[in-house]
Amino acid sequence: ERTYKAGTRGMEIDIGQTKDGFLVLMHDDELERTTTGEGVVSDHTWTEISQLKLETYSTTTDFHPPRLEDALAWAVKNGALLELDKKKSAPFDPIIAAVRAAKAENNVFIITYTDDQAIEVHGKAPDLVITATVRDSAHLDELLGKGVKADRLVAWTGTETPDSDLWRALASRNVESAFGTLGPRSSSLDGKCWEDDDGSEYTSLVASGLPVLVTDLTDRVSRQLVRERQNAAKCGF
Repeated sequence: ERTYKAGTRGMEIDIGQTKDGFLVLMHDDELERTTTGEGVVSDHTWTEISQLKLETYSTTTDFHPPRLEDALAWAVKNGALLELDKKKSAPFDPIIAAVRAAKAENNVFIITYTDDQAIEVHGKAPDLVITATVRDSAHLDELLGKGVKADRLVAWTGTETPDSDLWRALASRNVESAFGTLGPRSSSLDGKCWEDDDGSEYTSLVASGLPVLVTDLTDRVSRQLVRERQNAAKCGF
């Protein structure tokens, strides 16, 4: 919610599944790094996890791990977009069911990490938007030939080298692209772009045809792309 109010309308959330089948927002498979708990998420019940407090570095907050259904309800209410990143403990089927129950089909897209996962999700839910790695136009042809839907696909194009030629080629086939500047501060494009306190590189990425920019520095990038966000708002986002 804080990120949303700062100007970013799309956020990635990570989903684990508890021992008794509840879907919770949790980045790690283990609890130690981000909560006051210990052990593996899938070894604990929802009742146990709901009583934990979230931690950020060395600070214990007053917040508790939320359930996916609550995050989806919030996204629908506020018109936010959630990118769903499933962890090892969470199968696709209950995640898709939760999206259906919340009527959040227009508020989510589901991350897939392999061609097989992309094919699996579109086999189960061909109306939902997914992200899948697309290396080039030939790779896109392979995915489409195996059942992935072009109009329900955001092409993930990596975090290392921006490729405006690929973005334009995919756009000509009605496939939007995503590119990430996130990663370790010492080596990521996020770190390099702000070494001189000038974020014009983000403006250049958007101008070169990038529809979806993924960053760890949402506040700074939101301020940098204020005009682009205003244009997006005219389209209802």
